[in-house]
Amino acid sequence: MRQNEVITPNTTSQIFNIIRKHGEINRMGLTELSGVSKSTISLQINKLIRLGLVEEIAPSDTSQRKLKLKICEKVGYIAGLFLGITKLSMAIFTLDMEIVCEKEYHFDSIQEPVSCNKQIIKYLKEVCTKLGIPKLWGIGIGFPFPVNFKEGKPDSPPNVPLWDGYPLKTIYEKEFGCPVLIDNDVNVMALGEGVKGCTQGESDFLFIKLGTGIGSGLIVDGQIYRGANGCAGDVGHIGVNGETIQCICGNKGCLEAVAGGLALARKAEQLAASGASPYLKQLLDQHVKLEASHINDGAMHGDFTCIQLIRETGKAIGEVTAKLVNFFNPSSIIFGGGVAGFGNLLIGSIRETIIRRSPHLATFELNVAVSELKSKAGPIGSGALILEHIFSDEEFQTTVIQNLDA
Repeated sequence: MRQNEVITPNTTSQIFNIIRKHGEINRMGLTELSGVSKSTISLQINKLIRLGLVEEIAPSDTSQRKLKLKICEKVGYIAGLFLGITKLSMAIFTLDMEIVCEKEYHFDSIQEPVSCNKQIIKYLKEVCTKLGIPKLWGIGIGFPFPVNFKEGKPDSPPNVPLWDGYPLKTIYEKEFGCPVLIDNDVNVMALGEGVKGCTQGESDFLFIKLGTGIGSGLIVDGQIYRGANGCAGDVGHIGVNGETIQCICGNKGCLEAVAGGLALARKAEQLAASGASPYLKQLLDQHVKLEASHINDGAMHGDFTCIQLIRETGKAIGEVTAKLVNFFNPSSIIFGGGVAGFGNLLIGSIRETIIRRSPHLATFELNVAVSELKSKAGPIGSGALILEHIFSDEEFQTTVIQNLDA
């Protein structure tokens, strides 16, 4: 044993999680990454193999002779669910976050929680039955409203008031007999980007969702930062300099009221009605219900007014984001959601404003980009949320006992 080496009850979970996150790795690599001795590594690996969590395989590269360790593929499964205003995205994962099934379902309305969640539960049970999964090890779910993370309940959701206090965590744990974690949509999207998106390996970054509303997920030291009461990242209600538009929160000039999807749809209607935008006016004359996406379409067709509106929107978002950069100094800012689909014209304006409003030291290496995962960020992040929980040092032993009868 190494001098000063301390073996704790958490050593098994530490070794397991290195294998889970790193992928195929030999015992020498485990020794280097874990900082524990070869004898301890051997002891813990043998334990994990007996449990059926880990297996040793021949390396794919025939020039290497050392056996490699990997998570057993079919030992257990977890689910990641992500509910939007009109769509449910679902993914089933192995314990090393490999996707075995992806599904999407459309909802006409999610206003009423009882029927909505009965349908979600039905969909998930049908998928598990089809895949031959008798029991999930855990479920992570992202919902499109404020969530009390500790209690697993919505907290005063402005657009779906009937969901307030609805006991989501309790209901899903009772239905599936496994741990369930509930979080808001933007937090799990941020986690998804960190696990499989363009910020893999980064420990401090921001994910900002530009959709119907605007919010952000803060990753600090590799973990979601929720703040004292779980509402950190509500950037949609930071004021934009000089703006006086009324927001649904009761204040004026909030970023969401200026640059959110609903705000842009209203601006599109105004520009069409006034004739300032020939492209949007033509759509209005054809009785098309104008949405934010039509502004981007207009810009793609060379409509100057649409181009200018996207630039102004980027400037407003950039002004607020610059404040976050000055305070937090992230390595990356990743934008997701429907409005982020406006692409380089929007992102270029955001980036230009951030650089102008922030010190050089905070921006010279700053990565500003659009999500690579797009709609997959939600379910991937939900899966990562529950996986980190059930294999944490605190829960590892309970997870093993409940699922492997160890």
